[in-house]
Amino acid sequence: MGQEILNPPSVEGWHTGKEWIDGGTLLRRINFIADYVGDVSYPGIQDIVQKLVAEGPTMTPEGLVEGCLRLLGHYEVADETRQNLVEHAQKSGDLSTDTREFPKHVATMLQLIVATKEYLYA
Repeated sequence: MGQEILNPPSVEGWHTGKEWIDGGTLLRRINFIADYVGDVSYPGIQDIVQKLVAEGPTMTPEGLVEGCLRLLGHYEVADETRQNLVEHAQKSGDLSTDTREFPKHVATMLQLIVATKEYLYA
């Protein structure tokens, strides 16, 4: 993401770590992954949705956040980030997992998670 194949920026080669991440590459990285996790037609996203559905007929906002974090790879986020995610999920209240809207709520939460600094710098 942001590093061109076969075109290193200098004779030293490609930079690693946070050194090569600037505003432009960070935005490209966010958009790239958000496009994928936001598309519920992908089998991997469908698997995440089905695993959350299997947890019960309803899901609390906290359960949605925790479930999505766990299924994306057990990401640890700061308390403030977690609270922001929960507050966003609370706008929809408890969710029924057997509705057509549930996968959209999951996809939105996944998009929010992959846009966090904890995910981007993991």
